[in-house]
Amino acid sequence: MTESTSPNRDAYDPAYYAQMYHRHWFTCPARKWREREENLLELVEPRGTETLLDLGCARGDASFFFASRVAHVIGLDGEPLAISLAREKARELSVSNVTFLQADAGRFPEIGDATVDVAGAFDFLEHVTDDTLTRMLSEVRRVLKPGGRFVAYTPNREHFVERLKARNFILRQQPDHIAVRRPREILRFLEEAGLRVEKIFYPASPYPLYRGVDLALKNLPGIGRSFRFRICLRAVKT
Repeated sequence: MTESTSPNRDAYDPAYYAQMYHRHWFTCPARKWREREENLLELVEPRGTETLLDLGCARGDASFFFASRVAHVIGLDGEPLAISLAREKARELSVSNVTFLQADAGRFPEIGDATVDVAGAFDFLEHVTDDTLTRMLSEVRRVLKPGGRFVAYTPNREHFVERLKARNFILRQQPDHIAVRRPREILRFLEEAGLRVEKIFYPASPYPLYRGVDLALKNLPGIGRSFRFRICLRAVKT
């Protein structure tokens, strides 16, 4: 992420990448990562011959997850440290069909027009400003093939946990999460970019206690939207 993408880029230091995807029985249970992978597979529906663009790839975890499921993955991130870590991991894993590109999320001319089948923002939309998101989706539409898919997996601003974080009440927002959005806000950005949403769903929280509350209340009229933990959506290039 370059400075234009992330005004709080100081948050992305070596310690940040070292603790990514850590495991903890309560704060980061195994269920969280297992269900995340299931959600991503449902959104992407990977086909072996496709090219996938991983936006804000960080150290490449999602890129490597999809590497065996598509023909080619392009991991894109503006932070030099992130790209360095991702390339190092690719060498360790001997993965040859993943390319890591250092570029701003709002402008990546190195990727040609209509060359990408799927563009994914996996836990990334919450890291970019509105201006960057607008530019990013314009670039996504440019690089997607006709009928290409954009998928996003991102926190839901309407969920009660995110509401508490936004008010610094009991819980605190992560410093790297500068733009946690409501579903309707994301849908507006997609519509303006010429991307048509064809699938959207809201997984329950994977955390103990919270999960039970979400499952019990997320479908209730009116208040149900406060118990939809994640926004999972897929849009197509129109």
